[in-house]
Amino acid sequence: MNPTRKIFRAGSLPAFFMLFISFALNVPAFAAAEFEAAAKVNAADLAPASAPASESKAPVLSPEDEDMLDQISRKAFDFFVQEADRKTGLVKDRANNFKRGAGNSPASIASTGFALTAWGVGAERGWIDRGTATELARRTLRYFLDEAPQEHGFFYHFLNFRTGARVKNSELSPIDTMLLLAGVLFAAEYFQDAEIESLAQKIYERVDWPWMMHGGDTLALAWSPEDGFSKYRWDHYSESMLMYLMAIGSPTHPIPAESWKKILRPVGSYGGYHVIQMPPLFTHQYSHIWVDFRNKNDGYADYFQNSVNATLANRQFCIDNAKHFSTYGPDSWGLTASEGPFGYKAYGAPPGWAQHDGTVAPTACGSSIVFTPQESLACLRHFYNDLKDDLWGQYGFSDAFNLEKKWFSDQALAIDQGPLLLMIENYRTGLIWKTMAKNPYLNDALEKVGFKPGAKEVPWTEPPTADAAFIPEGIRVDGFLKDWPQSKAIVLDASSREGGSITDNKDLKAEVRFAWSQEALYFSIIVTDDSLVLRRHGQQIWQDDLVEIYVDPQGDGLRWKDDDDFQIGFRPDDEDDGVQVWSWFQGTNEPLDNEIAARAFTDQNGYVMEGGIRWTFLGLDPRGIDSVKLSIAVHDVDKDRSEGKVHWFFRNEDGLERFNLGTVKLRKPAA
Repeated sequence: MNPTRKIFRAGSLPAFFMLFISFALNVPAFAAAEFEAAAKVNAADLAPASAPASESKAPVLSPEDEDMLDQISRKAFDFFVQEADRKTGLVKDRANNFKRGAGNSPASIASTGFALTAWGVGAERGWIDRGTATELARRTLRYFLDEAPQEHGFFYHFLNFRTGARVKNSELSPIDTMLLLAGVLFAAEYFQDAEIESLAQKIYERVDWPWMMHGGDTLALAWSPEDGFSKYRWDHYSESMLMYLMAIGSPTHPIPAESWKKILRPVGSYGGYHVIQMPPLFTHQYSHIWVDFRNKNDGYADYFQNSVNATLANRQFCIDNAKHFSTYGPDSWGLTASEGPFGYKAYGAPPGWAQHDGTVAPTACGSSIVFTPQESLACLRHFYNDLKDDLWGQYGFSDAFNLEKKWFSDQALAIDQGPLLLMIENYRTGLIWKTMAKNPYLNDALEKVGFKPGAKEVPWTEPPTADAAFIPEGIRVDGFLKDWPQSKAIVLDASSREGGSITDNKDLKAEVRFAWSQEALYFSIIVTDDSLVLRRHGQQIWQDDLVEIYVDPQGDGLRWKDDDDFQIGFRPDDEDDGVQVWSWFQGTNEPLDNEIAARAFTDQNGYVMEGGIRWTFLGLDPRGIDSVKLSIAVHDVDKDRSEGKVHWFFRNEDGLERFNLGTVKLRKPAA
């Protein structure tokens, strides 16, 4: 069985995994108020680094490339015919690419959504009789309206291929319901059949999107009868763009258009490309299959150009690491969620994080053909001409391969064959884009969230600065803040949210100040937090309510886990007004007693903390510097299992796990 991609998709990588990565790496994000502000930054039009397919003309391809794309598309299409149940229309999640009938895969609703779209492509190209395709779509929609198990219009991710019953404890999945609905709405527009149109309308209108919000600003990751709603949410940029458009455009159960702005959009860079970071390439592809985002923006970003940049950054990362992995190269690239030598993994490239072991998936470069036509065609040619003996089967390319491990997958996955087929069709004819452009609900949603014509670069703001007051005699670190000068505070609240859920200022808000003497750098922080969780010790304190300070003494970018840089955690202790301290990059708290002092007081409203870090511990001499690069973050864990995090500034730039921080200026004493 193909593990649900939500293990690494959003609700924060996307879910628990993304939350873990986000909380561990302190990734920057934009949402709500920042969305409005960022919309005014860097508004210059862009010339794509690799020109997208023409919006009005079919691409000019060599006969060899035409034939190759025909073969890749036709083989991928065959999956959605051969692996579909003729009665229900359910389509298997995966199949053996070399042995017909092998395996016992369940069906997935995502596979079926891709199939409903694929059958239209097949009818258009004459690979299936149009009447047969229409009847397949009709039966499938009847089944999902009348028989498939559902709650509030949402469907379970995996179903028994023959009976349609829920498989084990499969979750009720809003993202996979979205992929199914994409096919449902496409079928209604494409086949122009009265019954299909009626069935599609009823299936779409039945989905109770506000129910899946579960009282929050964003959609819950999932629901199950056993566990209820997941504590994680679809609150980070990902393939969920289309899901939100469907929810906002619903004619019966819409969610507020403001939900669009609640999605966090952390921006980073790799190889000179600025990208809303989400490392697996599929997250930059799925929504673009059914919505033509070319030459339009929502006031924040041009998401088509963002996907161009994400693809080029992904390719560049493979080129940069070709000396370590023989699979990688200028024409052999593409990291996305896929099979690997050690199981299914969320492979991806920076900015953000990177998970990779030399495994490449053909769907990654191929499904980006609309974004990077030249690079993707060269990549597909290499796979098709040079690796066909090991990689090519009854459904075209197998899922992935790794030359380092001498491993080739024998599986074809619907959620990878589908995007490959459909994006190639969009590149060649724009069929899916043109068909879905007729849908009034998606058009209405695009208007509601503010899309307008024109390209727009993702925001790239200057790192913030703050002043540290000079205190000649230093500060007595006792937690009382009585000897602190009045100065402008750094305010961290929901508008500074990096991840998780923050309901209001009572849930989490912080005011931070810095000061310095010739001996130490000091900080004070007043945290409003109505539900303190203080349980762990040592290096595990990151799982509690705590303050983190990141310091880049050399000012050359904080390198993750580099012992020349610092990630220091301060967790208040409600028993003795002390503070648990840990310095992760150094892997210890033992030297901190003489190098770091901290005190805190807690009450029912939160805590006050004061701390000092000796310059000698940071390897700095304040006489030779006028500023220090650092950032501060506050982690909030509530007793109801929800968590959130706010940060000052922490942006992944120009390398894997290299981060730019804010600047604290050391106000010098008067002469």
